[in-house]
Amino acid sequence: NIERSFCPIFSKEILTNINNELNGTYKFFLIYSVLNFLGIVIFIGTVIVVLRLIHDERKLKQINDKYIISSITDTKGNIISVSDAFADISGYTREEMLGKPHNIVRHPDMDKEVFKDLWSTIKSGKIWKGNVKNRAKDGSAYWVKATIEPIFSKSGKITSYMAVRQNITDKIELDNFNKTLEDKVQSEVSKNREKDRQMLQQSRLAQMGEMISMIAHQWRQPLSAVSAISASLTLKAKLNKLDNDTVIELSGKITNYSQHLSTTIDDFREFFKSNKEKAETTYNEIIDSVLDIVKVSITNKNIELDQNLQSEITLFTYSNEIKQVMLNLIKNAEDILLEKDIEYPVITIETQNNILRVKDNAGGVPSDIIDKIFNPYFSTKTKKDGTGLGLYMSKTIIEDHCSGDLKVYNDEFGAVFEITLPLNSSRGIINDTNE
Repeated sequence: NIERSFCPIFSKEILTNINNELNGTYKFFLIYSVLNFLGIVIFIGTVIVVLRLIHDERKLKQINDKYIISSITDTKGNIISVSDAFADISGYTREEMLGKPHNIVRHPDMDKEVFKDLWSTIKSGKIWKGNVKNRAKDGSAYWVKATIEPIFSKSGKITSYMAVRQNITDKIELDNFNKTLEDKVQSEVSKNREKDRQMLQQSRLAQMGEMISMIAHQWRQPLSAVSAISASLTLKAKLNKLDNDTVIELSGKITNYSQHLSTTIDDFREFFKSNKEKAETTYNEIIDSVLDIVKVSITNKNIELDQNLQSEITLFTYSNEIKQVMLNLIKNAEDILLEKDIEYPVITIETQNNILRVKDNAGGVPSDIIDKIFNPYFSTKTKKDGTGLGLYMSKTIIEDHCSGDLKVYNDEFGAVFEITLPLNSSRGIINDTNE
């Protein structure tokens, strides 16, 4: 009976112990299973990563092989490895290049000194960089930017050389094209300068002709007076009526007329004197110098000269160049006034600050040609006695030589030619086109 009473107690403890053991074993099994699963996952992940790295490496090698112009040579320069890109650009197959010396692609235009420097550099264990012109199998040329470096063994001995190149043929061709284009541009600029020089000389010769005509007008009256005085002296001498006072008086007049003629010559020489350096001047000085030559001719043709000079600033420019431009503008105004037979012809000269205007009352420039009058060889003179260079060279002188501006427009009376010169100009020497 006692044993029967204890059996249920012992059975309960045994069951409890068994359950505890089973729970512990289950937990251990669960942890072991999880760890095994994680190990399998890690192993599979590692395999995937390795396979992917291998795939990426192969892919990268394929890309490098396809797009990078590379090769490896032994220490004697024989090719032992070559990329597809190198084979493509050279036109040779791998088989044709392997085992061959690298000069299989050397272009005869390349200086031998370049390769001497190349080999001297890489044999000393240094990296060589430079541009190389190669020749493809079909004879065509191409340029590469090469980087060549030695490959060392563990003992530090050079075992081979690796070369990586970049195709720069397009860049070299573009540079050569730009250089050729630059040379052509320089050649054309030189031709244009020579053309401008010739045009300027032609324009000056035309101006000289006009000024000689003006001087002839100025000389006619003094020469007539000298001739009359000479005839009077001769007559009085023949009639024995020549006294000292008369000789002194008439000789003085001849001297004055001679000085006037000499001054006219000096004005002419000064006007066309080639001054290659800028100098200080004023609009008043320029205008006075021009009018000393043209005023007699203008007034003898019954053309009124009206001056409205308000500028007092000092200019730093090529004064004789400005004088030639102003002479041309005044002569053009005179020609159009006479050609149109204006009843009361007037040429107006105005200055204000750094602006000079030459105006006429001939009705203005027709709208269909006003944009063309500065073109070379364009002339509006009906007599066809114009060169068509005066206004072209005037614009060239003002804008290219003197860094100013020359424009034309019409007001209510006629054409207005306006010169604007820079207020501040750096000192310098004029270029050859102004010779």
